[in-house]
Amino acid sequence: MEETAEIIPLFDKSGEKNILSESLLMHCLMENSTDTIYFKDINSRFILNSKAHARQFGVDDPCEMYGKSDADYFPENFAKASYQEEQEIMRTGKPVIGHVEMCILANGQLKWYSASKYPLYNEDGKIIGTWGTSREITDLKKVEQELAIANAELKRQSRIDELSGLYNRRYFYEMLTNTARKYSARRDLGFHDTFSLVTLDIDRFKTINDTLGHLAGDTAIRHMAGVLLKNLRSTDTIFRIGGDEFVIILPDTDYDGARIQAERIRRAAENSPILLNGITFVLTVSMGIACYEDHTDITEFVHDADMHLYHSKRLGRNRVT
Repeated sequence: MEETAEIIPLFDKSGEKNILSESLLMHCLMENSTDTIYFKDINSRFILNSKAHARQFGVDDPCEMYGKSDADYFPENFAKASYQEEQEIMRTGKPVIGHVEMCILANGQLKWYSASKYPLYNEDGKIIGTWGTSREITDLKKVEQELAIANAELKRQSRIDELSGLYNRRYFYEMLTNTARKYSARRDLGFHDTFSLVTLDIDRFKTINDTLGHLAGDTAIRHMAGVLLKNLRSTDTIFRIGGDEFVIILPDTDYDGARIQAERIRRAAENSPILLNGITFVLTVSMGIACYEDHTDITEFVHDADMHLYHSKRLGRNRVT
């Protein structure tokens, strides 16, 4: 028959505490817990430390930590913050639970901890220090940071048109809605500032695709995206919304300001020839402008800019309407 370890109850049959079992429990925790456990006096000096806590600082015997403080093991700013926190716990009697702490060690290594601290009472109920536990969560924080970076990249990719590298159609409508909401709120407050849209496409783009092929067409789109980016103001945002169609949001810009900016972009495109299949092409653009101060509905707002673009086409292309 397999032998089993004797279990010593915390309470005996009379209901009295078994002091031996409590000391065994404490010994078990201090020797075997992978979380750090420590007790401090009223001056935040260590009076008892678990093995895990000692190992954290490269100390073999926890007794060597007796009488020392965080200042002996941590950078000054970390130790000072810890001391002030413990003094506040002793003053108020309120614990601090699950506090995430960052510490930069002397060797430049970054460490993260999840710590909980409590007031330490004597038999008379008087606070005589603090005690606490902590767990290193550096690996967890690294994973969190990696996930945050990955999520940010996924969000970025969901907004980017793969061919041109510009923002895509979906993000255009998201940003347009938010921008319109912002200016509508300002309008309701009595402000008269506004923003404008410029829509544009490449003149005779279908001819390039039909005669030179779609690869040449893709090259033309990337070329035009580069021209547009180089000639935007820092406040403007450009999107490719499909085929050879682009839209620019111009904040804090009325119709006259939008026309000046659109003309500058049109001239830049006209003066930026491109080599396609060994042939030099001058790519021109037709453009339409709409100003938000004339609208309350974003669908009509975009439609108005598109109608002006088509009017530019009918008037002979390579122009702003």
